[in-house]
Amino acid sequence: MAMRDSRFDRRQAMRGLAAGAAGLAGLSGGRAFASSLHQVGSDAATADKQVMITSWDGEGLKGECMDLYEGVYNRAGLSDLFAEPLTRMTKDFGVIPGTAMGWECSADGKVWTFHIDPNLKWSDGSAVTAADYVETFRYSADPKHAWDFTWYWNGIIKNYTEATKGTVTLDQVGVRVGSVPTDFEVETVDPVPYLPAMMLYSWPLNKVALNKYGSGKYNINVSTSVTSGPYYLAEWQPDRRFVVKANPKYTGALKPNITSQIANVVRGGSNFLRYQANEVDSTEVTSPAEIALVNADPELSRQFATNPQDFRTYYLFFDVNTKPWDNLKLRQALSKAVDREGIIDAILRPLAIPAYSWLAPGFPDANQEALKPIQTFDPAAAKRLLAEAGFPDGRGFPKTTLYIRGSAQVDKDVCQALTAGFKQVLNIELTLENLDQPSFMAKLNAKPTEIAVGWLSYGMDYFDATNMLGVWLSGGRHSWKNDEFDRLVKQGGIMTTEPAKRSEMMMQAEKILVEDCVGLFVYHKLAGFLYKPYLKGEILTANSFGYTGLQWPGFGTATLAIPQLYISSDVTKFR
Repeated sequence: MAMRDSRFDRRQAMRGLAAGAAGLAGLSGGRAFASSLHQVGSDAATADKQVMITSWDGEGLKGECMDLYEGVYNRAGLSDLFAEPLTRMTKDFGVIPGTAMGWECSADGKVWTFHIDPNLKWSDGSAVTAADYVETFRYSADPKHAWDFTWYWNGIIKNYTEATKGTVTLDQVGVRVGSVPTDFEVETVDPVPYLPAMMLYSWPLNKVALNKYGSGKYNINVSTSVTSGPYYLAEWQPDRRFVVKANPKYTGALKPNITSQIANVVRGGSNFLRYQANEVDSTEVTSPAEIALVNADPELSRQFATNPQDFRTYYLFFDVNTKPWDNLKLRQALSKAVDREGIIDAILRPLAIPAYSWLAPGFPDANQEALKPIQTFDPAAAKRLLAEAGFPDGRGFPKTTLYIRGSAQVDKDVCQALTAGFKQVLNIELTLENLDQPSFMAKLNAKPTEIAVGWLSYGMDYFDATNMLGVWLSGGRHSWKNDEFDRLVKQGGIMTTEPAKRSEMMMQAEKILVEDCVGLFVYHKLAGFLYKPYLKGEILTANSFGYTGLQWPGFGTATLAIPQLYISSDVTKFR
């Protein structure tokens, strides 16, 4: 899952479902739906060879649990496989049923009812019910638990924030069992149309085991572990490896093809080298040196996939309350002087796509093609706009520092390319200065801000346009203030009954943002992954946006990867 600074099938469905509304209310999961998720080719290896091998880097990390609601940042390898969330995401980023066969929202938009599949069972033979989810959410809000991810539900679920502070009791948190044991009700502070998308993070703990053992750590012991998911715990050796195996008692929709998963514990080193040595089945590729090796090797290139993961956008921003950055024509001039394609070709390819708008293609309500002309590269227009701004051929342009957050070489390289382009096209100069994260954010958040021009990135926390657009609301990260933008995001953000209108309001808000050039959006980051040729399945193929490989949130019960991914008989050529 994507952490803070960590889809049914088609785009229209994505917009409607991710926006929430009543969306999939009443949609039946059913056994037919479950069986339709399972896909395997005739080239599949035998069951004894359906073993997937990964690594878990324990360098500086503590593998203390296997469940998100026990701890997010201290989970071990192969976590979150012992239960399923209420909703899932397709590879086309559509929100679909998970354990909830359907859901609906009350007329005031504040009470959601999720109808849990009554066929689901825990490995101890008990039914999966709403009580398990209630107990899990209360546990996460318990100040004695001190969960490391409470911010996710703060201000969303009624009384959640207050419970984490100990000012209300846990039974006042807005989660409860509905009219039947399999109805899970969630009451929110305000209308939250995107709550079904947020419920991608709703893996329950077993209520009985949680109360018996006092924490979710019962799932790190083979003898006490309880699962309702497609896998069960077979080995827990934090100094050596973690192993899960297909759960023979599983009654859900994600019937696994992979019969066993092994995460070998490593301490540092290179997963790229491990991949080349056939020690792991897949790996993320991050360094420029590794990318160069992939690009130079035809076989590795065929095994390479890219997708956006947290839909991160890298951008230049301005303090529009200080001169000369209060001048729209100056900001427009710089936006037209950015050769995004050239920068990506020279520095970033294949792990980036040009950003002509804030929301990356595939994210809810993204509208990049329509917005592209606003900030597209146009040197002639850039020179004209600069002259109209009062700085013909750069004359009179003041000395300016462009602050960069952090010391990553790629950020330095991109900003050097940006300033070189400004010099070449506009004859203006900006001096680069790197600041560490605390210093940068202290300057940015000062009132008034102490950064007139800066370089940043932002990736999503939850899958809805309000998350990404909310960064630009007045009073937030940036000094820009636009009343119409605020109105569209805030009013559209709580609209639960008209998803099409809500989507249009989000697109209107983004258009205002792009037209005002308060941010020059340069690129959307892509993550690169290598997959061995014997890893097969429709889930790895290109989605409707052209992204390949396992889309966010990866191989787990929040996606459809488990019933679709399999190992072909070609595995014998490698192992």
